[in-house]
Amino acid sequence: MMKKRRNLFLFAIVNLFILAYLSPYSFADNFYRYSIYYPEANFIAQQNISSSEIPMKSPQKAFLFSAVIPGTGEFYSKAKRGIIFLTAEASLWTAYVLTHNQADDIQDEYIKFVDNNLTFEKDSPATSTKGWTLEDYEHATQTDNWHYVYTETNGKPLERVGKFYWKDLPEEFRNQSGDVPISKSKSPLRTQAFEKRNSANDKYKRAKIFLGLVVLNHAVSAIDARVAAKMYNNRNSKDELKVSLYPAISSSGYPGMYLALSKRF
Repeated sequence: MMKKRRNLFLFAIVNLFILAYLSPYSFADNFYRYSIYYPEANFIAQQNISSSEIPMKSPQKAFLFSAVIPGTGEFYSKAKRGIIFLTAEASLWTAYVLTHNQADDIQDEYIKFVDNNLTFEKDSPATSTKGWTLEDYEHATQTDNWHYVYTETNGKPLERVGKFYWKDLPEEFRNQSGDVPISKSKSPLRTQAFEKRNSANDKYKRAKIFLGLVVLNHAVSAIDARVAAKMYNNRNSKDELKVSLYPAISSSGYPGMYLALSKRF
């Protein structure tokens, strides 16, 4: 008797799987039931059967994908919000490149401005800014004139720097100490150079902020992708078939079995 009931139960399950997956109406909604009556069924049984064949997503892979290219880990995990991180990545890199290029242009303009507005004294070992480093240009901007030979830490003269002053510096100030604050400068040209240098520095600082945001976008996207993969796995692990058998009476009055099939997702 038990063997017969077991065979009946298995037969019912097979039939319901056929109905569930071949019928055009199968699982159109979240919950469907199919009823079949068998005369000798007088017991209750229930069984959960996994129906998900969707492969699970690796949180580690999702993390690495987005750590390299933000948004790709979310796409791997079927999370549409990956487009947000991908768009942010493109926008931040564009902002960084544009801002950094602007800073380079302003710095080049600053260097040319200094080249064109410095005059070297007659006894200077150098007669031009040829060979100057960016640090040398900054030293020139920090003073009205430079009437002594620039030396290294060990006291050795650096002839490439020489003695110079700004072209518009009044003659009576050319032999005085040029180490004065910019607010007390007697050379408007020096003030302009100082402003150009500050403008370039501000652009470089802003570019660094964008670069920092790029790094932050990678980190946030990687963490979010890991979470998205776990959520995807949890969501799909609940996708299952539930087969239940209940005693019932048919419309003709015959005792039988009510078999219910539901899908949860």
